[in-house]
Amino acid sequence: MIDMEAVDREIRAARAELADAGNVKGILSLPTRKRIWRAMLDPDDDEVSYQHRIRLKMACVRHVLPVWYRGFPGDQRVKDMLTLAQDLMDRRTTDIDQARLTAGTFLSSAISAAESDELEPGTDVTRTDPVKDISALVANASSLMVVSACHRDPDMDLWEEYDDMVDDDELLPDTLESSYSCASAAAGALNWQPLEQTDVSARRAFWTWYLDEAIPTTLAT
Repeated sequence: MIDMEAVDREIRAARAELADAGNVKGILSLPTRKRIWRAMLDPDDDEVSYQHRIRLKMACVRHVLPVWYRGFPGDQRVKDMLTLAQDLMDRRTTDIDQARLTAGTFLSSAISAAESDELEPGTDVTRTDPVKDISALVANASSLMVVSACHRDPDMDLWEEYDDMVDDDELLPDTLESSYSCASAAAGALNWQPLEQTDVSARRAFWTWYLDEAIPTTLAT
């Protein structure tokens, strides 16, 4: 059984972190989220813990679908990723290698679509379409969601080997977590990017929704 008092306690602590006057970027830190995820585990039912983990990621991806469509109007591939994650959860899809390949191919395609054939002046860095570049963060979240669904470990996201890391940006791209990519898509910026490039209100709104709606709804299913 999940200790809901522990979940509530961690959510209250997370709300306090978001409301802290020093948190000018509206970041919900990785350690804080990990404490919530740990509290959400059901010690008596690994399958329930797994289902909650993936459903929460799916809720995050659905929440930022409008950001995806800004850069890729009419493109239904994120919904395809959601369907694939659901099929993995329900064991309708059992080819893990193919699921991972599908997720990786989608992400590569979205990133490539955000790039142009031009280079930034005086550099060897490829220019990107700023709208598609932000939308590609939703593709990243979707790809990570599918890869995560391939692993039925209930505590996969707790990454004990990374316990000393305090910021999502310290992780490699393929070890990021979907909620962070979704929050970044909402804000139009990653945590490390300057405040003036960040929609702080949108990031804070995303994390508020995550704490107040996404987690309680996930745990109620």
